[in-house]
Amino acid sequence: MNRINRAYGGPPGQQVHYFEAGEGPPLLLLHSVPRSARSFRLMQPLLASRFRTIAVDLPGFGQSDPLPGPVTMAAMGAALLPVLDSLCIERTHVFGYHTGNKVAAALAATHPDRVDRLVLCGQIHSIIPEKAQRDDAIRLIVEKYFERYPESPQGEEHLRRWLADWSDVSAFAMPRSLFAQPRLTGRDIDALRVRVLDHMQALDQIAATYRANFAFDFTEALKKIAAPSLIIELVMPDEEHYGRQLMKLCGLMRQATGVTIMNAGKVALESHTTELSTQIERFCLD
Repeated sequence: MNRINRAYGGPPGQQVHYFEAGEGPPLLLLHSVPRSARSFRLMQPLLASRFRTIAVDLPGFGQSDPLPGPVTMAAMGAALLPVLDSLCIERTHVFGYHTGNKVAAALAATHPDRVDRLVLCGQIHSIIPEKAQRDDAIRLIVEKYFERYPESPQGEEHLRRWLADWSDVSAFAMPRSLFAQPRLTGRDIDALRVRVLDHMQALDQIAATYRANFAFDFTEALKKIAAPSLIIELVMPDEEHYGRQLMKLCGLMRQATGVTIMNAGKVALESHTTELSTQIERFCLD
């Protein structure tokens, strides 16, 4: 079993926290929002048998400092370069999941010399190339984070915002699926603890990061990417009405192929750990 070490990279005030494990070709792992590198806690040990893995907390998430300036996908990607420099990594494979796939695409498009092979992974709503359609799909999921409450002399708006946040956290802590499972394990409860902790640490950054997601031109970034790329489309029945996006993305990119994984949703890193790890290994080590 490869030991997982934790450290920080980057200048003071812009520190990026990461977990590192394994030896071999470097592989940078970028999580979704509002998660952290902890979401790779099951996948990283598997990948570390073949790669030097670096699972980062994106700026403002987990234990990383927020960006000092405007939040953009390109700025989040650039903030990871000092981490690679501190580890003496000139080029790395990159895996990006959901919002992490936008950061990965921005990094590959703006710093092509630093990216070897690229894996972009997400549910259908996350990888729709048409901006208006993707924004509409994502907005249905995240609009609650943008609700504004009228100011009052008593400061009632702060309490209302906190109650909304607490309701969100409570839903992650006690999902309906928890009571429908025929048998629970300690791993099930651990996953809930991790999700709640990730969300609490991310509260101040969620809205700004989703604004950056809405502002990001995913299609133009894909067209600029020179690295050989793999698209992993995660398909759930409730998103089939959007239509499959895999071939559209591959058609936009210079060197792209793709695979589809069925019945893989928002927690695919934890529910489909082995399958995702296998796809990454096959593509990056081919």
